[in-house]
Amino acid sequence: MKNTIIAIVLALVSMTVLAQTETPTLAGMYSQAASSYTKMELATSSGFKTHGALKAGFSYGIAKVKGDWLYHGNSAAAQLTVRPAFVLVSLIDVSTQSIALVRFDMKKDHREAQYCEAGAWSGVKEENKNTIPLTVTRIPNTNTLTITPAADLPAGEYLLIADQAKGYDGYDFSVK
Repeated sequence: MKNTIIAIVLALVSMTVLAQTETPTLAGMYSQAASSYTKMELATSSGFKTHGALKAGFSYGIAKVKGDWLYHGNSAAAQLTVRPAFVLVSLIDVSTQSIALVRFDMKKDHREAQYCEAGAWSGVKEENKNTIPLTVTRIPNTNTLTITPAADLPAGEYLLIADQAKGYDGYDFSVK
C-alpha cells in the first residue's frame, strides 16, 4: 500500500514537471525559465517623436532626422536574467528576420527606442544603434519560434519586437 501511494505521488510530480517544460501552444510571447514559461504582456507605444529636423534643414539634408518610439514608465514589469530565452507561438507565419531586440534609451519618465534615421541624400535607414543580435530558430512544422540573445545582456530596459502586424508594439522587460 505504501509503495503504491509513493508510486502515484512520484507519477503526479513527474507529470507536473513534464507539463511545465512542454512548449506553450496558445498564441503569445513567453519568457522561459528553468522549468516553466511565463506569458509576456504586449507593450504599446505611447507615441512617436522626431528630432534633428531643423539641423537637417539648415544643412541642406546632410544632417539626418531621427525618429523614436516612446513608451510610458521608466521600468518594465518583467524582470529577466542576463540571457533570457523566449518562445513565440503565432497563429500566422512570422519571418525570423522580423524579430528584433532593442535596448531602450532611458529618460526620466519614459523610455525611447530609436526607430529610424533619414537623410535627403542617404534615404531612410531603419536600423537601430541599440539593436542586439539574436538567435531565432523555428520549431519544425509549426509557427513557433525560439528566440535568444547571442550574448549576455547588460543591465537595462529592452523591447522585443515580433512583427505580427502590430506596428511598433513589442514585449518589454528589464535585466537587473
